[in-house]
Amino acid sequence: MIDLNLSKYLSKRTIKRIVIALIILIVILILKEIFFSSPTETSVPATIVNAVTAKTQNWHVQIQSTGTINTFKGAMLKAQVQGPVTAIYFDSGTMVKAGDKLIQIYPDIIQAQLDKAEAELELNQVTYQRYLNLYQKNAVAQQALDQAYSSWRQSLADVQNYQATLRQYNVTAPFDGMAGLRQVSVGQYLTVGSDIVNLEQIDPIRVGFSIPDIYVDDIAVGQKVSVVPSSNQSKSIDGQVSAINSAVDPTTRSIALWGSIPNPTHTLLPGTYAVVTLYSLKTHPIVAIPQTALSYDSNGDIVYKIVNGIARKTQVVAGIRQGNDVAINSGLSAGDVVVSDGLVKMTYDGMPVKITYLDGKPIAASNTVESK
Repeated sequence: MIDLNLSKYLSKRTIKRIVIALIILIVILILKEIFFSSPTETSVPATIVNAVTAKTQNWHVQIQSTGTINTFKGAMLKAQVQGPVTAIYFDSGTMVKAGDKLIQIYPDIIQAQLDKAEAELELNQVTYQRYLNLYQKNAVAQQALDQAYSSWRQSLADVQNYQATLRQYNVTAPFDGMAGLRQVSVGQYLTVGSDIVNLEQIDPIRVGFSIPDIYVDDIAVGQKVSVVPSSNQSKSIDGQVSAINSAVDPTTRSIALWGSIPNPTHTLLPGTYAVVTLYSLKTHPIVAIPQTALSYDSNGDIVYKIVNGIARKTQVVAGIRQGNDVAINSGLSAGDVVVSDGLVKMTYDGMPVKITYLDGKPIAASNTVESK
């Protein structure tokens, strides 16, 4: 018979050591459970989130390029006659309309010549009318009538010539646009060819860019194009292709295009660098989710895919963006359900979640959602 009374064989000191060791082991196991064990769906309540379903969409092929913003119309207005500037009717950096007077060069001499020519025209017109009446009564010869007609036509030509010359002394805007920095001052003597002001039409404004010739069959006038200017890289502005070059550049194997971009606020200025996206005629299927469902960690793009009420951190490869959606090149399939609102609550992989809205619609209380 084995005697189980260990006290006969062990000293009190040894027994005390064993008891202390057992107590320490139990404490270690408890602390490990508290600090190192992963939470489970049974240990924490489910987190309330909204979710969306990854869906297949047909998106237009997006061709990326870079370009320069310019104007459809632009010119440095120059003096066509010489003389001192007597008046300036615009301020630098202001919008002007076609026909608006910009400056006046001393016009008095040409105005006096015009007045004289108009008086002569009036006299010659009356004379011609008188000779015409007499000719109809056979009172004057045909030669006299012809001379009166010729004098009247010459006077009319003189008036038109002086009127055209006078317009050169009153410089007007040839088109709607923004006036740049004026290059003249009142009293300044201008010679023929002197700079007056740069005028640019900036609404709509043009973006020039090139794309590889492999896309020649995918482009057409009227296609959607968007630009992100260097002056405001957080803003994308949509426009359309307005012109396509008639030939491919044999050196770069690219074709040049112009895009027309609305610019009602006049924030886009000529010479600005821009990133250009051209939406081609072809489409291709992609798996898309809202950009709000995409998050990031040290390894790249991630989403939280919901499977049987558990949010699983899933590595994905994000592609192009269109509107509020982003294409997922790999990591998700159509039909997968991901967290779209509440990503800040996703503190660890495997969190239990409860979906209140799926694809923007409230779901049943049972809340059973499974990804494929």
